[in-house]
Amino acid sequence: MLELFLRFLVVGATAFGGGGAALPLVERITVAETGWLTPQRFAIGVGFAYATPGPILILAAFVGYHVAGLAGALAGTVGVFAIPVLLAGGSAGVVARLNRYTRFRAFGRFAAAAAVGLLAVTLTALARPVYELHPALLAGAVMVFAAERLGLSPVLMLVIAAGVGAAAGAAGA
Repeated sequence: MLELFLRFLVVGATAFGGGGAALPLVERITVAETGWLTPQRFAIGVGFAYATPGPILILAAFVGYHVAGLAGALAGTVGVFAIPVLLAGGSAGVVARLNRYTRFRAFGRFAAAAAVGLLAVTLTALARPVYELHPALLAGAVMVFAAERLGLSPVLMLVIAAGVGAAAGAAGA
């Protein structure tokens, strides 16, 4: 149980770039080094982690449960999230103190603008392969996003999509 906790503590401390970036490390630990999971069981755990709301590293609970039941699930979860939670809590106090300074607040405004710019670059990078596959896929994604933002019912969106798909199929497109 201690080994489980410590290994996930290391994962949590080194999971820069999000849980998806840490998956190779988790796989190495849980499949190759310890044999806690088979490759197939690991794949199932990753699937469950992606299917549940929240961070992908909830996979630690899945692994912990397979290693030591409910106590293992708790140990894995606490281990993987302990350091990020402590760092976030500690930095909140530092940011609150630094927020008194004009330069720090200005940095925050410019950093926010830079983050929006990076998101736009990421969106463009993700949209390009979809567009190259078929422009209608990207157009459809934009329409679904717009419909959702306008409050259109998901059921109505499915009905519209089925109708458009049927019409396109009938037209031979």
